[in-house]
Formats: sequence, structure tokens, C-alpha cells
Amino acid sequence: MSANVLFEPIAIGDMELKNRIAMAPMNPGYTGPFGYHSDQSTAWYAMRARGGFGLIITECVVMNPHRWGGQESLNPSLLTDERYYRFHSEMLDVLHHYKGVKVCIQLSPGWGRQGHPHAESRDCPAGAPSAIPMETDMRLLNKGWHKQLKRLAPPEIGHLLPDLETIQNMNDEEYSAFRMLVYEVLVKNMPDMAHVIFGDTPRALSIPEIIDLEDRFAAQARAAFLLGYDALEVHAPHGYLIHQFLSPRSNHRHDQYGGSLENRARFLINIVGKTREAVGPNKPLGVRLSGDELMPGGITHDEIKQVVAWCTDAGANFFDISQGSYENPGAAFAPDGEDDYTRWAPGFKEASKGLPIITPNFINPETAAAAISSGKTDIISLGRQSIADPFWPVKAKEGRIKDIVKCVRCGKCYSDLMTAHWLGCTVNPLAGKEKLYPEFWLDTPELQNKVAKFMKRAHGLPQI
Repeated sequence: MSANVLFEPIAIGDMELKNRIAMAPMNPGYTGPFGYHSDQSTAWYAMRARGGFGLIITECVVMNPHRWGGQESLNPSLLTDERYYRFHSEMLDVLHHYKGVKVCIQLSPGWGRQGHPHAESRDCPAGAPSAIPMETDMRLLNKGWHKQLKRLAPPEIGHLLPDLETIQNMNDEEYSAFRMLVYEVLVKNMPDMAHVIFGDTPRALSIPEIIDLEDRFAAQARAAFLLGYDALEVHAPHGYLIHQFLSPRSNHRHDQYGGSLENRARFLINIVGKTREAVGPNKPLGVRLSGDELMPGGITHDEIKQVVAWCTDAGANFFDISQGSYENPGAAFAPDGEDDYTRWAPGFKEASKGLPIITPNFINPETAAAAISSGKTDIISLGRQSIADPFWPVKAKEGRIKDIVKCVRCGKCYSDLMTAHWLGCTVNPLAGKEKLYPEFWLDTPELQNKVAKFMKRAHGLPQI
């Protein structure tokens, strides 16, 4: 199949994309210790901009300034107040020198129960809708996750981890015994990984705290557009704070933010409505949602479709698909194959009355082109594949399919994040080291022309 459909333009609000290929939002952990964008952050995105992506969706940027915001080893980017603004605008200034590239900030109110007490506030639990801890069901691991656990485990405990098929086929009694063994071993030998699998108990947020987040979100969304972002995506997928409000599995409240689906969706719908009012009628304002939580007692696809409809009425004008949560990582973040998320796209398209839909999880251009040609989705996004080959769009456009370096779904990028390393890649040695090789990304003709003109005039300046 021809890949030409990937390179047709598309409009979202007042933004026109030069193609249908987006870089999916991923937290690479490249920010500084206090959440400021680094030179590596800029280089990371710039290499993908040079590689031909029409839309760059940033990592999850947290706007929550409170001690109960929680944290992860991901060391997220922050946009809580004016101290962070120049670091975002500096990055945007570089990215916008690449012809036609648009940049979407993914803005988040925080981690909730998928986070932990902040390093500076160990006495303060993360805030969530209810005081229900998260726990990964290890029977839902896939090949990539299992491989990385085996790789990371110290020799003295590595032999305790059975093969993946054995874990997946455990009954509840067998799994209970296995879970206890893993918990004891990880707490003693790999505490960072223990926190990933066995979450801390969060604190239930008060109504004033929830309303404060809604208002602050809208204010920081407005600031993001003033800084130069072309679009904004509300971070509401795969088990993070907004998703926790949506899901009956994690939301056991008995007030206006819990109980019925309408109440559980209130936090998200208020954020969308207040943000639309703050940024005006035409800005691209999207929501990323899990098509299904894929866990017993979690939010279902039919319920998500209703949430999509409500978000549309509140002012959203595009949607981005995810699935699962930390409790089901094999589905949420790292399916072993490709095109696993497109199954949810028709439901999003129907519920939103035809708004643009972004669907992730592709490796091959022909598979991505087929997803768009089918009419199920409008824009495809590359996550792990954009790490493996930042120049995928250019190669696809030029028909250099055999030159594409394909993601092998090994899970190294994820395991690096969960063990406090900068994100790296098995097949791309440049991943995480982009700033050291500017010759591969610092190719911005417009900026170079300006610099050349300046230098030409500067020759006549006196010596200092």
C-alpha cells in the first residue's frame, strides 16, 4: 500500500498539520531535577522535528504545584508558574524553525495513585480521588516487560522469576504466593522497581483541592498557548489522576465527583470547559483517553464513548487514544506488536461526531497508512518507533522503507525510566544522547540564513 495518505494535510481548530504523522507523548526523563527542560530535552524533540513529524506531542507536563502532586522516577517536565516559561519558549523557538512543525503540549494535573510521595515531601501522600493503592497484576506483563525484569534482577533473585507463560497462567492461589515472594524480594533488593509494581496508598482529595486543580489547569493552558504551543492535549489516560476519577475501580467517592459516570467525569469535563473558556474558541484542545481500562471493574469502552461525547460538548476538538493502566502495563504502554489501539478509534470517531482522532502504536508505514485509509483514524502517532528511528517520516515519504530502523519491542526504554535512567534504546545508540550530536538535528535553514546574514554584517565590527 502507498504511504501517500500519511502526507496529506489536516486541520485541527486553527492549526494545519503538514502530514498525518505525530510523535506520541513519552516521558523520557531528560528534564532537570526540578522539572526544567534541558538541552537534551530540546535536542530530543528537534531530532524528530528534523525527521519529518508534522506534530510533536510533548511528554506529560505537570501543572500541579502542590506537595501532594506526587512524583515518579520519570522526573517530569513542569509548567506550574512563570519560573518555567522561558525553558518552554526556548524549546519552542528551536522547534518552530523546522518547516511546518507544530508542537502540542500534553498537560497533566498529576500522578494520583500511580505516583508516590514527592522527594521533598515524603510525609505527604500523593492526592487521588480515593485512598486506594495501585498494584500491577504481573500476570498481565508481556514479553518486553518480562524480558526487562529478568535483565534488571540481581543474580541472587533472577532465578526466582518464572517464564512469562507460567506467570500468565497462574490461578489466584498460585499468584498470591508468587506475589508475596516478589514483594519481599523487590522491597529488599530493588526498592525502585517495588514502587512501580506495588503502589503507595494515596490521600483522597478534598473538593476545594479538586476545584483548585481545575482552575490552575485552565490558567496554565492559557500560559502554554501564550508561550507558543500550537495545541494542547489534556492528559487523562492509562491510570493517571484524571483517569482515576473516571474509573469506578479507583474512584469510590460519594460526592459530586464520584458515583455515577457523570460525576466521575466531572473533573475532566470541568477541566476541558474551563480550559476552552480560557484559550478561546479555535485553539486545538484535545483529550487523551484510554479506549478501555482493560481491568475488572475499570471504565469500559462504552463509558469512554460517553465521556468523549461530553468532552466534545465541553469544547474538545480532537482526541488521542490510549488503553489500560499501570495495573495492566502489557496493554497500556507496551503491546508486543503494532496497531493494537485502532480498535477503539471508531468509537471515538462516532462519539465525537467526526472530530480528528490520533491513534498510536505503529511500526510499518503500510500498517499506518491502512489505518488512515480505512477511515477509522485520522492521524497516526509513533512512540517507541520514533525512539528507534527519528527519521521514520522522511524515509516513509521517500519510499526508503528498508532503511527504517524498526522498534523490536524489547522494553528497554520503559525499564530505563522505571529505574531512574535516561531513556535509551537497543537499536538506536543516539537515543538519550541527541544533544551530543547536533549535526544530526541542528539543521534549520531559516535560522541558518538569519545567522549567515548577521555574520556577514558582523565582519565590519571592531575587535574587542
